[in-house]
Parts: sequence; structure tokens; C-alpha cells
Amino acid sequence: MMLMNSKNKMISHAACVLVGLLLTAFSTTLYAQVRVADFGAVPNDSKNDLEAIRSAIKHLNTSAVKKLIFEAGVYDLDVDDAAKNTALSISNINNLTFEGAVKANKEPATTLLRHYKFKNNLSAKNILYINNCTNFSLKNIIFDNAPRYSTAGEVVANDGKSITVKIFDGNPVLDGSMFYCANSWDLKSKSLLPVESITYGGDVSSKANEYTWHIEGDPSKRLMKLNSPSAASKVHIGEGLSWHYGFNGVQVLFEKCNNLNVDNVWTYNAIGFCMEAQICENIHASNVKIIAPANQLAVGSRDGWKLYACRGTVVMDNIYMEGVRWDGQNVHGSFVWPHQIISKKKIWFKKKYAAAFPIKAGSKIGFWNGQQEVFRIVDTSYVAKLPGNVGGFMVTFTTPVPDFVNASTLCTVYSWNINSYTLSNSTFKNIAGCASIIRNTNVSILNCKFSNVMYPLLIGAAIEEGEGGIPQNIKITGNYFESSGWMARHNVSGAIAIRTQDVNEKLDYDPAKKDLPLPLTTPYMKNITIKNNIIKNCITGINAAGVNGLVISGNQFINVQEKIKINACLNVVNDQ
Repeated sequence: MMLMNSKNKMISHAACVLVGLLLTAFSTTLYAQVRVADFGAVPNDSKNDLEAIRSAIKHLNTSAVKKLIFEAGVYDLDVDDAAKNTALSISNINNLTFEGAVKANKEPATTLLRHYKFKNNLSAKNILYINNCTNFSLKNIIFDNAPRYSTAGEVVANDGKSITVKIFDGNPVLDGSMFYCANSWDLKSKSLLPVESITYGGDVSSKANEYTWHIEGDPSKRLMKLNSPSAASKVHIGEGLSWHYGFNGVQVLFEKCNNLNVDNVWTYNAIGFCMEAQICENIHASNVKIIAPANQLAVGSRDGWKLYACRGTVVMDNIYMEGVRWDGQNVHGSFVWPHQIISKKKIWFKKKYAAAFPIKAGSKIGFWNGQQEVFRIVDTSYVAKLPGNVGGFMVTFTTPVPDFVNASTLCTVYSWNINSYTLSNSTFKNIAGCASIIRNTNVSILNCKFSNVMYPLLIGAAIEEGEGGIPQNIKITGNYFESSGWMARHNVSGAIAIRTQDVNEKLDYDPAKKDLPLPLTTPYMKNITIKNNIIKNCITGINAAGVNGLVISGNQFINVQEKIKINACLNVVNDQ
């Protein structure tokens, strides 16, 4: 009898433990969320939600939470001076999901709307800054600004000295706003016209009086006038016109984030870059959409999503970018050059610009000697800027550096190079820049659509700009190109352009000149395959220079004036 009681007690104790574990698991699941509503952030009430959301984020630092939840609707973020104030910042929180709501059709239903004091050429801080967060997920969010930092309308008058534009409903009408990053549009098709951009950045700043808009007459009529003979010579009555109020800033910034996931995130308007990932490792993105709503025409004045100095595996699937003023996706690291050889194993490197990120121990640096790249493994490294705030690094290697190394030696930093980059099933449309700029190794561009893009899909390093590395192992397969690449980038035009810019090479393209030949000092790109693509309604289809191991096969050309142009390439297989 005592044995039975003992057994029953043991069973009873085990059952209690099991129930306790189940309750703990249920409780953890139930409370593994923080809702911004619990901290006073209520959507669609036109009240500033900034402090409430910040309080919710602060709470994350002291909890085992896994999700920050937003309800459907608009959250108002009043930052006042966007040049000084970041709206939302998250640092050093791992395994976190920042999640909005979705509509019945799965589109994002949560909007983060930044309110700010308007200023021309505002160098804006971030709406969202994510720093040093491992396993971070951003889901179901729309980013927008009030007022939007771009506008659009129809040219209704042009006397050769000035133009008058009727601004579309839903777009800002701001007296004294400036004419940065402007483009003209076919309003019937809402397509970017195949001409050069009307203005860029520095050209507007240097001629502020000529490129400043003023309201014409009754403000309710939404008419704005620009006294600019230069602009008047480039546009016609009946065309659409879009422009931005500046070209600086990064709206969503991911920095030092490992295993980053971005899903179902949209951008309606951006001040500067829509998104940027810096020194992140392993990125997966899907259903990311950058698009101008209604009559806006253009989204932001800079890139859609720039990937700088990232590592690991990057997968971009089902990306949609339309109306970006410069480049849709820009993928690159940076070159460095020896500033001072301290010893056989130690070099003080300099970088083109001041931005400097760590170089990981155990990674490699490639030293270019003509067409040969010789590698050394990094033992230690730290940031050591040069006089004048020039970027610099003090690097010690595990073995002596090659004897040929001198101050002019081009060096590739593989700590800033993505191991594998895949862009698939994506659309780039109406972009007054490149759809993608790739300065990376091990790249696949698969089953994407590119239409009405001013510059080419560009593969190639920019040595004079300091942007690298040298592309190798590139596959461009099964894509569709239409009405793209009518302007040259890196002095090369075409739907697909492959060319590395050399040291001291002038970037500005003169349309009166033919594409420049490849300078002999430039390292060759290696192993590039362009296969089974459709290229339609383009002046030039494929334009390649400076490749060792180029394969062109199975591509279809429809209404293309010059199908294939090859210059200074080695080991070419052209099966067209």
C-alpha cells in the first residue's frame, strides 16, 4: 500500500511538473510580445506616437520579448528637425521582430509617417535605425513622410525662359522649394521618358536662384513657376515632371546586423536613400516594395536599397522598385591603398572617403599586381584615420605582404564583400539611374524584369570612386529588359553593361563620344555569363569590356540597334 501511495505521489508530481511546463510555455508565448498600444501609441488619431513607441522599445531592453507589434493604421512620428533627430532606434537586441499588421490581401497595413519641418536639401536622419541586432526581422511596414520630399505635376506652359507646372493632387506645393533630381514623364503611360535627367544635385545647389520654384497666383490653383531657360529647353508642354527637394539622408538604416530579414516592407516616399544596410551579414529580403502612390511619380532622390560592406549570403526575392531617382540596388564594398608600409607584415591603409568599418581578423585582403591578385590573411586590424579625416586602417597580416606592394597598389577588402548575392523574381521600373549596380563576387540575377531604366544594369568596380571589389562569377539569366540603358554609366551604355572604371578616369559621359576603351591598368573581371535573357527596344543590348571568361548564349533581341558589343575581353564564348 505504501508502494502504491509512493507511486501515485510520483505520478502526481510528474503531472504537476508537466502542467507547469505547459503553463510556462503558454505564458512565454502569450507574453513574448510587446504591443505599442500598451504604451499609448494609437494609430489614426493624428497624435504624436513617437515617445510611446520609444517607451515600448525601451521596455524591450529589460524583457525576454520577441516581437514589437503595431496595429493597422498610421502612426505619426513628429521629429521636428529631421536633420538632428532620428525617429526610432533599436540597438543590441537580438531575436527581435518589428512587425506591423496586414490587410486581407497581405499588403502591409501599418504606416510610420514622419512629420518634420521642411528645409531644402535636408540631410535627414533615419526614421528607423537598427544597430548591432542579430536575427532582426522587419515586417509589414510602410514608410512615408509628411510633407513628402518630392512632388510632381504636368507642364502647362513653357515660353523658353520659364516653365509652369500644375501640381497633381496629393503632392506638396511648397513655395521656395528647389528643383533637385528632376525627370520628365509620359503621363499617358506614366513612364519615364528616354531622355537625360533634367537636374541632378550639385548643379542645382550652384544655381539656386535659377532652380527655385515659386507659387504662381492663387495657391489653390496649384500652379508653380520656375524661371530657368535651361529647364525650359529640356521639357515640353503636356509632359509630366517630378523633382525632389534634396538628395541627402538614409531613411531606414541597418548597421552591424547579422541574419537580417526584411519582409513585406514598402516605401512611399524617402528623404535620400530608402534603405541602406552597412556591414551586415546574411540578409534575406522578400516582398520589398518601393513605389510612388497615386500621382506622385517618384519616390526618393537616392537609391532604393544600398548594400555597403556587407558579408555572408544575401537573397533578394520579389523586390519591386519604381520611381527611384538614382539606383535601385547598389551592392559594393570599398578598395583601399597602402598609405604607409610599416613593416613586412603591417600596413597603414587609406580609403577613398571617411566612412570606415572594421576589417575582420581572419578575412583576406587581395593585392592587385596587374591582372594577378595575391591574398594575405588579416591578423589584427583597427580604424586609423589619416590626416584630414581620410579613412584609414592599421592592418597586421599573418604572413609578409608581397614585395610588389607600394602606394599605388589596388587592394580589395574581402571582409566587405558579400559571399553570395542573389536577386530573383524582381521588378525595376521607371528609374533614373541604374536598376542595379554590382561590384561584388558570386552574383546571380535571375528572372527579373527591367523597364524604362535610364542607365544599364551595371557590373563593374568604380576604382576612382573607391567602390569595389572586382566582380567575379556573375550569372545574368532569364531576365527581361525593355527600353533601358539609353544613357551611359562608367562611360558605357546598354541594357546590360559590364565595365570597370579606372583610376583617374572621368565619370561624366560625353554622348558625342563612343564608349571608352578599357584602360590597360584595370584588373579584368572574371567568369561572367549572360544567358537566356530577352532584350527589347534598346539602343544597345549587351555591352561588355574587360572580362576574362565571358559567355553570351541564348539571348533574344527584339528591336535592338546594336545587339552585342565586346571590347578588350579574353576567353569569350558568344553563341548568339
